[in-house]
Amino acid sequence: MNALITGTTSGIGYELAKLFASDGYNLILVSRSKLKLEQQKAELEQAYNIQVQIYVLDLSQPNAAKLLYNEIKDPVDALVNNAGFMEYGAFVHSDLQKQMEMIQLQNNFLTELCHYYVPDMVKHQYGSVLNVASMASFVGLENAAVYGAVKAYILSFTKGLHNECKPYKVKVSALCPGATRTLFASKSDAEDTHLFTMHVMEAQSVAKTAYRGLKKNKMMIIPGVYNKIGYICTKLLPNVFVNKAVSYIMARKK
Repeated sequence: MNALITGTTSGIGYELAKLFASDGYNLILVSRSKLKLEQQKAELEQAYNIQVQIYVLDLSQPNAAKLLYNEIKDPVDALVNNAGFMEYGAFVHSDLQKQMEMIQLQNNFLTELCHYYVPDMVKHQYGSVLNVASMASFVGLENAAVYGAVKAYILSFTKGLHNECKPYKVKVSALCPGATRTLFASKSDAEDTHLFTMHVMEAQSVAKTAYRGLKKNKMMIIPGVYNKIGYICTKLLPNVFVNKAVSYIMARKK
């Protein structure tokens, strides 16, 4: 069995790689950092007695999905679309190129990769797909408007795909984590926001919840009690209160 996982250089992606490996999956890991991938290949092969293929690729480029699909010769039994990034700050002052790369990576690339691999899973009535969305999927995200929008797309797309694939025994789940202790916050220049200083989960815990949920074919996986409460609040409270809460969470601490 082979699991293709994107964005494994740290955090949730790498923890998921270890969980798949512990179940006997050979891994196909994709990221931009050759050094990190080589380190992970050595670590995972030694620890789990599996085979690891690595591909160094900038997944935010328009032809990335096709290039990757053409390079990988082995069948893919599990697909994890984890690669992603956030640009913190007001949209009106943002770098448009970065915003478009966010859409390309987390919407276009993800959709293309699913289109390449899910048909074979349906044909053989076996396989699983985990698309990493976010708690941001449920709200308009101030100071990260595009990020919230791309995650909302991932969640909606995954829900539809889940229902289409269920009759064919193909598992499709969306993971919706909240703030998680990874390099994500510092890379996004958002580590001093309220979001990343309250109720931050460990990547290992998030990954374990995601892996269990995928095995059970849960359509939407929300890890952690606080995140579950937050989700319920977005459904029950008036928008004015939800928006105020989001504004506070996404603001920098004074």
